[in-house]
Amino acid sequence: MRILVRSLQNMNMVKGRLLGRNTLRSTIIGVVPKEQTEDADEDLNAMHSIGTAAVVVQVTGTNWPKPAYTLLVTGLCRLKVEELLQETPYPVATVTQLDQLPGKDLDDNLMKNKELNELAENFREQAVKLVDLLDVSIPVVAKLKKMLDQLPSQHLPDICAAIVKASYSEKMQVLDAVDLSDRFKRALPLLMRQVEVFRPSKKENVEIVTRKELSRPSNSRRLLRRLGDELDDEEEMENDDTADLEHKIKLAKMPECAYKAAMKELRRFKKMLPNMPEHAMIRNYLELMVELPWSKSNKDTLDIVQAREALDVDHYGLEKVKNRVLEYLAVRQLKNSLKGPIMCFVGPPGVGKTSIGRSIAHILGREFHRIALGGVSDQSDIRGHRRTYIGSMPGRIIQGLKLVGTNNPVFLLDEIDKMNKSIHGDPAAALLEVLDPEQNDTFTDQYPF
Repeated sequence: MRILVRSLQNMNMVKGRLLGRNTLRSTIIGVVPKEQTEDADEDLNAMHSIGTAAVVVQVTGTNWPKPAYTLLVTGLCRLKVEELLQETPYPVATVTQLDQLPGKDLDDNLMKNKELNELAENFREQAVKLVDLLDVSIPVVAKLKKMLDQLPSQHLPDICAAIVKASYSEKMQVLDAVDLSDRFKRALPLLMRQVEVFRPSKKENVEIVTRKELSRPSNSRRLLRRLGDELDDEEEMENDDTADLEHKIKLAKMPECAYKAAMKELRRFKKMLPNMPEHAMIRNYLELMVELPWSKSNKDTLDIVQAREALDVDHYGLEKVKNRVLEYLAVRQLKNSLKGPIMCFVGPPGVGKTSIGRSIAHILGREFHRIALGGVSDQSDIRGHRRTYIGSMPGRIIQGLKLVGTNNPVFLLDEIDKMNKSIHGDPAAALLEVLDPEQNDTFTDQYPF
């Protein structure tokens, strides 16, 4: 797993122990959680008494937005913190090993214990059920399914407790379970509850498995037939959000190609665990699709006489400019089938180019949106990012449509002469498709499609 290191003491540990030494012993650290208190980040006394010994496989660092390290670690065994020896420059403590290191002896003991072996097989079967309910086309899910076939049984409770949706206290109970049998019994209800969340059938009567019942060996064989704990309020709210998204997609009156793309992503979204990286990306995509004004537009309220009066009220002088604008509006009134009309205003700063565009929007009865392109050096600001990238966003035009709430606003592309080329492409070349009346009615943003 990956651990983000931000606190000063832990960063000192990375610099002084992991990066400052080159021995195998220096790569072994203790990963100890903290109690959920307000000042837990600063108080070492808030450390939990039980943690995990881990070997650091990889260290990566960043300086933006703040200095931080990311550690890729592999767990070895549980440990108990006995005494804190030092607090600065980083914490050092004496610990006691609580369980065995992974090895052949542990596998042999598991095979000899009939009850424990049966409990492990039941647990593995539930884990396979959970993975089968997910979308196998997602690389993370495919890797997890392949890993389940090869993973030793004693690692199953810890792995599954880390990926299922559970409260902090429930996961701490799994960590505190030193005995392997007790660990299986504490992690199994969490796994079964997650399986029931993703089960496509309707909710049935759910039996409650209490801790007292789990502590009885005679009840361990009945755990497979039980459905786990009742769904908590948060899970029900998430299901309601998914149904709400589906309802909004059907009411958005999207074009057929956009509707098919949105429903395809919604089906993937339903099968994903909330802690998957693509979960938030697909949710943002679906929320954008339902918020775009696919069928909302303003009706033109054009009157040439009132247009002249409005231009005279908003601007003094500029007779040539106002006459040219009135000519354009008169032609538009006579022929309303113009494809993507474009007007270009040229002049020094402060002469009224932006306010003229705002007046045109007011005359037409449409929304007005200004896009400042000064300093833009990435063509993705115009065309949008592909959704395969982390932090991807739609282009400025799609964002403007979402902001104004109509599909026919007046766009003002301001400061187009101040755009720059870079390694990310030439935004001026991307604007060619936007500003060409012959093809701007087929402009496609890379993010939604």
